[in-house]
Amino acid sequence: MKLALPIAAALSLASAAGAQDAQRVWSVETPKDAEAALRFGTPATDDQPIAFSCARKSGQVRVAASLSAQLGVQQAGGAWVDKAGLREPWPMSVVLTSQGAALNLRGAGRVNEITGGTTATAEFSTLAPFAAAFRKSGAVTLSAAGETLAPPPAPKSQVRKFLGACK
Repeated sequence: MKLALPIAAALSLASAAGAQDAQRVWSVETPKDAEAALRFGTPATDDQPIAFSCARKSGQVRVAASLSAQLGVQQAGGAWVDKAGLREPWPMSVVLTSQGAALNLRGAGRVNEITGGTTATAEFSTLAPFAAAFRKSGAVTLSAAGETLAPPPAPKSQVRKFLGACK
């Protein structure tokens, strides 16, 4: 009987996570006079586990991921610091993969004031093999701070439209 309660709790959490993922969708915006964006999240909310953005025709793409890891432990002098007392942004490795193509990027982490976790950010070129694989497949996996985000593949037409605006 002691095992039944943890199993029920785990199933409940898995069900809640599954329901949340069911509400999340990919969306693309490519306005002529503002940054282009490709996001995976819940429409009309701040729930965006992964988002790509770029200045039009810049050749560079920024990626931001909402992680559950809480690197910031307290505020000191108006800035968040981690366990070692280092101020944000905290350097971190961000790995993007798609269909066998991988990028290991130098990224940064900051406290996510909305979730209490960490927002990991990095930047890559539209000429990187990862970008070509992402355009072709729509599949992306992001790993940072010991977490991996693997949303369902984005519609290829949205990825092509987004990356086309960034080139």
